[in-house]
Amino acid sequence: MTKFLKSAGLLFFLFSTPLSMAAENYVSGKITNITAIEGALLVKVENQIIPENCAGTHYNWMKIKQENTTMISVVLAQWAANNRAATVYTSGIETGGQYCLVIQVDPAG
Repeated sequence: MTKFLKSAGLLFFLFSTPLSMAAENYVSGKITNITAIEGALLVKVENQIIPENCAGTHYNWMKIKQENTTMISVVLAQWAANNRAATVYTSGIETGGQYCLVIQVDPAG
């Protein structure tokens, strides 16, 4: 019985923790917020998690420049379909700017 309770407790812990994680240049999780600014789409990932190279980005927003139309289309399609799990890769804070730059969006599934 004790072994069963330990196993059940472990399964509960695994499935109740957020499935988001960050590394030096990427973050995986659910995109929870988007907003459009002049020349870009900004995204946030659940729990305000950002990659290490994004430390200091304005309110934890990550920026997809307008010129990256394919990435913006993928994010907007995911948003509309309510399928928001993704890995977002970044290059760090833009030179002379305040946002972390997104260089790739890899939808989950």
